[in-house]
Amino acid sequence: MPSKNVVFEQIEDIAPEGLVFDIQNPRLEDGVDGNEPTSEKEIIQWLRNLAALDELISSITHNGFKRIEPLVIHGPDGGPYTVLEGNRRLACIRLLKNTALADELGVSVPRPVPLSVLDSIQTVPVYRVHNPSDARAFIGFKHINGPHRWESFAKAKYVTSWWLDERETGLTINEIADRLGDDNNTIRNMIAGMLVLEQGKRIGFEISDRANKGRFAFSHLYTALSRAEYMDHLGLRKGWAQKLEVDPIPVEKSEELSEVLLYLYGSKSQKKPSLIKSQNPDLAHLGEALRNNIALHVLRGGASLQEARQEFRPPETMLNELLVTINLRLREATQLAARAETLPEALAEIAKEIHTQAKGLTLLVSAAMKGKQGQE
Repeated sequence: MPSKNVVFEQIEDIAPEGLVFDIQNPRLEDGVDGNEPTSEKEIIQWLRNLAALDELISSITHNGFKRIEPLVIHGPDGGPYTVLEGNRRLACIRLLKNTALADELGVSVPRPVPLSVLDSIQTVPVYRVHNPSDARAFIGFKHINGPHRWESFAKAKYVTSWWLDERETGLTINEIADRLGDDNNTIRNMIAGMLVLEQGKRIGFEISDRANKGRFAFSHLYTALSRAEYMDHLGLRKGWAQKLEVDPIPVEKSEELSEVLLYLYGSKSQKKPSLIKSQNPDLAHLGEALRNNIALHVLRGGASLQEARQEFRPPETMLNELLVTINLRLREATQLAARAETLPEALAEIAKEIHTQAKGLTLLVSAAMKGKQGQE
């Protein structure tokens, strides 16, 4: 614990040993599988995966620690002080001072660390605020619209926490958007999506259980929630995001919320894949399936999104899409065959089978066309 008491709202120097990471940092749940980090080592590991620590370490190594922008801190007199803004820089300082930890986490640091670099991080400039809320507008602007932008999930966590903490004092979403220099609807949709996600977590959804690795695709959810098909399925009225509640989804629609989250993100524990391979067009296709009772029944039985869509889409439409795709792939195959010098006999058999199938398809299409002309 530092002996120095940092004065409020002034830039002062302090030894980094008196600083601790902010475990509420909105980045820390974004992009890494597993539970939220709690120990300092886990936090540094997560920041390393998310925030390109290697690049910043290289910059500090070559240029020393730049003291242009202070770390923003909060805490009791005498510390320890929580770093509200500057966690990435604090992580780099920790690694430069502890090369063994850097090795353990797979982060490259110079050997030895130049004395000039170590001297530059003996103390760091800090700015202490009375309350975390005092720094929200600055931090939010920097990471939502500024030069160091967070992913959409981290942005949504940040603005939602801000709104929940201060709405009782009269803070509105419009005011948050104004302070951040952002569009009101963008901020509102982020908060709406995060509230629904948190409601889903309270009834059993776990981000760490999602089927796909990598960053959490938060945009799947908040984009879906703006579509009429999803709103109808979840019991949300038109314009619901204009007057937000902490639990937007009606209690009687809890099962529907769970299944929508399962369709969007899948589940490792249930061995269910995400139905969204690409947000466009799969998000729209899933919405169509949710609106059709037969397709929804098929989905609930474990079918794929494509299988469910076959229950309500006209065969003519599906055939048209399929033939266009097949034609493109056959052109590609023809070009490759022309370039190949030798090919196995098995490919010749496959080509004959394609030819046979193509003749049958031509007859069926011709017969259908004649039938249509006869009806006319």
